[in-house]
Amino acid sequence: MAAELRRTPFHAFHRDRGGRLVPFAGWEMPVQFPGGVIHEHLLVRRAAGMFDVAHMGRFFLRGPGALAYANRLITNNLEKLAPGQLLYSALCHEQGGMIDDLTVYRLDEGALIVANAANAAKVSDWIAAHKPAGVEFEDATERLAQIALQGPRAEAVLRSPLADAVREVGYYRYTRLRWEGEELLISRNGYTGEDGFEIYVPAAAAPGLWERLLEWGAAEGVEPIGLGARDSLRMEVNYALYGNELGPDITPLEAGLRWVVKMKDHDFIGREALQRRQEAGLTRALVGFEVEGKRLPRHGHPILAGGREAGVVTSGGYCPSLDRGMGMGFVTPDLQEVGTAIEIDARGARLAARVVERPFYKQGSVRRA
Repeated sequence: MAAELRRTPFHAFHRDRGGRLVPFAGWEMPVQFPGGVIHEHLLVRRAAGMFDVAHMGRFFLRGPGALAYANRLITNNLEKLAPGQLLYSALCHEQGGMIDDLTVYRLDEGALIVANAANAAKVSDWIAAHKPAGVEFEDATERLAQIALQGPRAEAVLRSPLADAVREVGYYRYTRLRWEGEELLISRNGYTGEDGFEIYVPAAAAPGLWERLLEWGAAEGVEPIGLGARDSLRMEVNYALYGNELGPDITPLEAGLRWVVKMKDHDFIGREALQRRQEAGLTRALVGFEVEGKRLPRHGHPILAGGREAGVVTSGGYCPSLDRGMGMGFVTPDLQEVGTAIEIDARGARLAARVVERPFYKQGSVRRA
């Protein structure tokens, strides 16, 4: 018997609003709403949209040694931050492959770790297995909900109702605010390449805040956004996705995340393996590419060069902001230069393509209908 799907506090809204609900990482989540994926995608690029991301894992580490322990787990250096800041990082096993990619908040009393829904159980088990005595671990996934408000008009939606203080929150910074007696943690970051915020709210108060945000954002055109547009938005700015560009057999060095691996600054699980891999030289590189014509590249399609198979597409599809087919994939290092000609084997059809600069999309360059 299949396990029952979990539901976020916003499930009733998604159902009533006509969201197409699908299984995702053990949760029942909206892949799109009646307006469709392209409409939702362009709305986020031009105005703002709201995402239910309450399916992600949220874990607190508190107490003496909590900060040092959190720093030992991740490749980036949390101890360089002050309370009120957050960072993006890899979580690696001893061989240097990735268990997950995380957002980690530096708290006064420790850290808040936010994990991908598909990996939340693995991350929780990993944290618990290595946790030293004296460090308190809380899985707050059910206690707290999470909303992402993304787009160039996101700040305008939040500013007046919550506090002018939101305007002062810098990129990868957070603040705490009170709303109807509840404490909110609001950070300026996201997964779309646009300005925006991640909002953490007690689960019982979450549906009310969700409805209020839609009311506040009505003048800006704010609508709910599903998983389909979330994926196309992140691909346009070349943000990695676990299971595509990231995985247990992929190191952050290969995935283009060298910038979050601070081997000189601190010790972390997997550091020695990554040092050896770096010294030996990488055997594959992650590139972005665009294709000619209307056929689209898809995850798993082979990448060809000079008649040989030279890699694989990790993410691919239509980019609505640019009106063309694009993708990412791993290739041999000799093919990573911008302008290199490659082909995509789309189920027997050869798609001409070339390596291009990343990110594909930059803020403000969305096409106009």
